[in-house]
Amino acid sequence: MYRKTYFCVCEGQQEEMYLKRVAFLLKNFPERVVTFNTSYGLPERLKKNYTEYDNAALFDYDYKETGFRQNIELCEKLHRKGQRENGKNVYHAYSNVNIDLWFILHKEDFNRPVASNDAYIADVRRIYGLNQDADIKEKTNLEKMLKQITLEDVRHAIRRAEQIRLQKLESDCFMVGTVVCYRNPDFSLHSFMKIVLRDCGEL
Repeated sequence: MYRKTYFCVCEGQQEEMYLKRVAFLLKNFPERVVTFNTSYGLPERLKKNYTEYDNAALFDYDYKETGFRQNIELCEKLHRKGQRENGKNVYHAYSNVNIDLWFILHKEDFNRPVASNDAYIADVRRIYGLNQDADIKEKTNLEKMLKQITLEDVRHAIRRAEQIRLQKLESDCFMVGTVVCYRNPDFSLHSFMKIVLRDCGEL
């Protein structure tokens, strides 16, 4: 019997609803239940989380370099503290530029850099069969998208994100503390999802 709970701070509704979908896909009651307890906010909120659960912060780059760096540095600091005190893990799970690209990778390869926050929207609408003017952050549209995502799609997204990183040049990287980051497209969200799936035997 496998039971695992993560406490996740999500930047927005997209991230929260995505985690709920993954939990649904992983649920095999009573043998296996994975739960994501979620809260809206930035990684700063993890400072006040005193549960024994592993933590994750899901956030976007959104062309906000300073905040992006601070978020990663804080997660790394909290991870070191958690490991020292009780073995708790704290993961940063970022998307660069934003989570829209993560939705694309569930269905297609996409590795070209973009120059704006809304650059992925047309592709997301096309892939998930939404209207050309659909708001992809709106709850009903998100539900339509998420219903189309399978566990195999999540595995594909992880592999595609890994492939994107493998194709990067060393000269493309920049360091945030000890964390290697790249200009878009880039992720650490895939690393967190890989841990979730691997720990419950789905990878």
